[in-house]
Amino acid sequence: MIFDFDGTIADTFAPVISILNALSSEFGYRQAEPGELQSLTQLEPRELAQRMGLAWHRLPLLAIRVRKEMTRNMPHVRPCRGIVPALAALRERGIGVGILTSNNRENVAAFLAHNSELAFDFISTGSGLFSKQKRLQRVLQKRGLALADTCYVGDETRDIEAAQALGMRMIAVGWGFSSPQLLSAKRPDHLIMDPAELLSLV
Repeated sequence: MIFDFDGTIADTFAPVISILNALSSEFGYRQAEPGELQSLTQLEPRELAQRMGLAWHRLPLLAIRVRKEMTRNMPHVRPCRGIVPALAALRERGIGVGILTSNNRENVAAFLAHNSELAFDFISTGSGLFSKQKRLQRVLQKRGLALADTCYVGDETRDIEAAQALGMRMIAVGWGFSSPQLLSAKRPDHLIMDPAELLSLV
């Protein structure tokens, strides 16, 4: 099982929102109001950018800045609820687990240093926001993983799209950045609401 990081393994939702609000004036979009956060999780990336007034071409630069600003927050970020015992149980069953994320290696390393109960067979970082398909394919080739024996686990529609483009099985998780309703509309192979459900899919 290959896992996305933000919102799937690490509970980074609150600090990311705080950073995005802090950068709003610099990048020319409005801040998110607390009462609208739930509705924002139901929007596709382009719809979200349009709602907030962010110019689409500025998204990659904004993402880089958010990752940089996140570095100081990582020591305080905790794993998503229930993910630690679920991953431990998967490893006990002989299931290999890895990370593939668009976040940078420094942030992932800082998180794992403060959450040593988590262990992964490999970590692939720095994929582009919308190029996870290519990175997934490279990981399969590099590690000699069979497509039929591998699945991707993530919390955003772009995670689903990346896996589907390769014909890889996809498990969408409803505890991250995108709402279960938005994820379901993309037709992942499975949609789960609790990490313990991963064990029933093995």
